[in-house]
Amino acid sequence: MDKTFNRLLLVLGFGLMVAIGGAAGLYLFKNDSQGTSGSGTALIGGPFELTSHEGQRMTQEDFKGKYMLIYFGYTYCPDVCPTSLALMSQALDNLEKTDPAIAEQITPVFITVDPERDQVEEVAAYVSHFYPGMVGLTGSPEDVRAAAKSYRVFYQKAESSEASDYLVDHSSITYLMGPDGTYVQHFAHGTQADAIASKIRELLG
Repeated sequence: MDKTFNRLLLVLGFGLMVAIGGAAGLYLFKNDSQGTSGSGTALIGGPFELTSHEGQRMTQEDFKGKYMLIYFGYTYCPDVCPTSLALMSQALDNLEKTDPAIAEQITPVFITVDPERDQVEEVAAYVSHFYPGMVGLTGSPEDVRAAAKSYRVFYQKAESSEASDYLVDHSSITYLMGPDGTYVQHFAHGTQADAIASKIRELLG
């Protein structure tokens, strides 16, 4: 009886995970073909107005003419964010060594989803640990919410007993956006640096 019940729970749990994954896919894209090739019209990207790690107000217009590798995270993130940004940095290092002309076309961008703690100074210190030239962006909660909405990024505070020491649950996807601000490609969390560099080389070469 107990084994049968446990097996039922396992099956139901797996089904729920599949359903959530499917819903997320439909939320991000109008059709399946957009997830890897960028064909069709992706529901990702749009206007934003945020403050850079140097204290300057910036919008999507400031990045026109350059490709952007964008990641939404936060400086207090214990492992997922630093891993993703390290892989992004390694991919750009790879391109800089083998295809410097391609590397020059790309601006890495970190956008916080924790504006309450991630002020300009915190973001500046954080991005300094990664690829040179990485732009860190923060802003008011409303500004960040609008930017996240444009990129279909989910985030919310996780429950914590310490009001000032909380975690933030969030999407962990790196987006490659074109010089005109349109979606080109996305990379799931854990995509290795060589794979990122190889795909960028294929798309921009």
